[in-house]
Amino acid sequence: MSLPARLLAGAVGAAFAWAGANKVTNPAQWRSAARAQGLPVAVAVVVPPVELVLGVCLVVLPPFAPVYGLATLLLLIFTVFLAVQVVSGSTVPCACFGARSVRAPGWRDLVRNAGMIAALFAAAALN
Repeated sequence: MSLPARLLAGAVGAAFAWAGANKVTNPAQWRSAARAQGLPVAVAVVVPPVELVLGVCLVVLPPFAPVYGLATLLLLIFTVFLAVQVVSGSTVPCACFGARSVRAPGWRDLVRNAGMIAALFAAAALN
């Protein structure tokens, strides 16, 4: 794997791991924030460990297409959810990086996610 590809995958992985770790270490706060967003309980339970595992995989594993694919799919789902929140004018905090995220979702969240998706595509292409 090329160094640029490793750095891109590692950066996205670090973001995933950070988000998952913040949710896993404060489960009650995360579930409360997820409930406020209208997310089903199952989603609130599953998302943190999935983010954490995908993040660690992107950081430490050699290139693995299924990991890139799952991370991209999860980012697409998150982005669609955020876009609906932004367009509807939601003022409920996104909790994207755990319950400590206290601002409502905005366009910069969509741009951030698009950047991470682009980084994953670039990392895959640079392999």
